[in-house]
Amino acid sequence: MFEPEESTEREESEEEKYLNELDAVEEMEVINELIQAKPRSMDMAIPKDLDDYIRNGLDKGLKVQKARQFRKWSTLVACLLLVVLITTVRVSPAVAAVLRQIPGLGYIVELINYDKGLQSAVENDFFQPLGVSDEQEGVVFTVDGILMDESSLVIFYTVENKWGQSLVDLSEAKLFDEMGEPVKEVSIVSYASADPDQDGDGKVHSQINVNFSDLTVIPNNLSVKVQLRKIVQDKSPQPSDTLSSTWKIIIPVDKNKFTDMKKVYEVNQNVVIEGQKITFKKATVYPTRMALNVSYDPVNSKKIFAFDDLTLVNEKGEEWGRIMNGVTGSRPDENHEILFFQSNYFTEPKKLFLRGKSIRALDKEELNVILDLEQERILKAPPNLVLDHIVKTSSRKVAELSFLLKTNPEYDKEHGFNIFPFIFSDARGQSLDTGEHGMLSHSEKPGYDQTITVTFPDNISYQSPITFQIEDFPSRITGDINIRIK
Repeated sequence: MFEPEESTEREESEEEKYLNELDAVEEMEVINELIQAKPRSMDMAIPKDLDDYIRNGLDKGLKVQKARQFRKWSTLVACLLLVVLITTVRVSPAVAAVLRQIPGLGYIVELINYDKGLQSAVENDFFQPLGVSDEQEGVVFTVDGILMDESSLVIFYTVENKWGQSLVDLSEAKLFDEMGEPVKEVSIVSYASADPDQDGDGKVHSQINVNFSDLTVIPNNLSVKVQLRKIVQDKSPQPSDTLSSTWKIIIPVDKNKFTDMKKVYEVNQNVVIEGQKITFKKATVYPTRMALNVSYDPVNSKKIFAFDDLTLVNEKGEEWGRIMNGVTGSRPDENHEILFFQSNYFTEPKKLFLRGKSIRALDKEELNVILDLEQERILKAPPNLVLDHIVKTSSRKVAELSFLLKTNPEYDKEHGFNIFPFIFSDARGQSLDTGEHGMLSHSEKPGYDQTITVTFPDNISYQSPITFQIEDFPSRITGDINIRIK
């Protein structure tokens, strides 16, 4: 049961009022300085990943922009984001007008601010308002509306705690069909709100992204069941924060609104970058996103991790970038990948090109990081990665591993690298799970840019040495990609 917290409000003293007024004056001075900095800020790179963290894990093979926390510069980052908000409002006036004429939906303008495809879908009447709620334990969960096609479902929601003290947000979401069975072949990404209660109305607004595969059978009615948790300021989520109830919303699915709404372009063109053969096979454009099927030659000497700057460009030079917030792609197997881009479905370009030049890749012989936990040293690792320290318990079991990583300043100023999966193997050949605990932070050690911390649960048994297989790394191959797909 979610109990209301006792009110701690009291009347301000005259001294407190004076100090608060003084703080307000100083705050306005800071804001004025930021506004005056507008000409300089126009040259700043806009952050591509504005999520605080992505809470729910994804099915095997799904790639997301992973969580990262930087201990330093939090105040500076907040100021830079304020400058960005002051100087760059990317959403079109038409989109803002559509959403703000529906009471309570103005927040969606900010959520889709960095996705031109979703903006275009809203502008072309593809948004479906719902306004359906469920209340448990004095907390109301509302699905305000959706964007849906054959490829994906975006659910916009609001959480309100009627007790009025602690804020509450999403902990987990699951989808079910009309028979109460879990919908198969889907992956779900849900977010913590980057700025809970931004409007000061005691409500939390955010979104749930659902990825459909080619094998997904979309039912006529979807049930979304969610668990919620209390938001504890300056503290990462704990299991004890999760409320006991389950909230359920029925989402009617009108397939007539999106059936056959896709455009397929057969590409089938190869590029060879530093000896690595890559085939761009097919592009499928849906209202909510574009899916690009890519394959990698099995005989390549390097593993391809990611494309740094792959972009769609039309005949006028207008660009549609990769989807950065949410599901960025999927990897059915080692040599095949589906990359998701912002959609140009409603734009109808006459010509469409795929362009880029930088790819993160690493020699396949360097993918394993082998650690001797007893000697506390790395036996094998790629360049620019070192072991900083190991924290052990009183029983000499590993509690935490800390690594230092040097990155590329040209590409990685806004990028954090979760280079390890949460799975590792030991000397016995066991496959073990760290429990998805870890953190990225800015490194204060000279010559290194990031600290990667992996936390071990105390309930697993393993034998040294242990091996992690790298799943991303700041090493690159470069070459021109310029392919016409339409």
